[in-house]
Amino acid sequence: MRTMTERKRRKSRYKKQSRKVIAGIILVTGLLGGMTFYRTQVLKEKDDSYAAREADLQNQIESEEQKAADLEEEEIYIQTDQYIEEIGRTKLGLVKPGEILLKPDSGE
Repeated sequence: MRTMTERKRRKSRYKKQSRKVIAGIILVTGLLGGMTFYRTQVLKEKDDSYAAREADLQNQIESEEQKAADLEEEEIYIQTDQYIEEIGRTKLGLVKPGEILLKPDSGE
């Protein structure tokens, strides 16, 4: 049989070991929680930067679509008689039959 003191020593030893195990579990759990929190913050920052980049790219897409629409309108306008007449008058100095072209004096 074991004596009373042996039992008390054993219980005391088990209590110390139990406290160490519990402390270890708490430490590991805390570390895991800290790492999870850190990774969550990193991922949130990445998500924010991706959202900003996505908004910037969306603005670029809209800008390019507007440019494409403007080019289509210009292409249609270039094919009109009004455009041809405008170019003939401004760049080539042409006039319609019966029109009189008035030029300002050269400074006299």
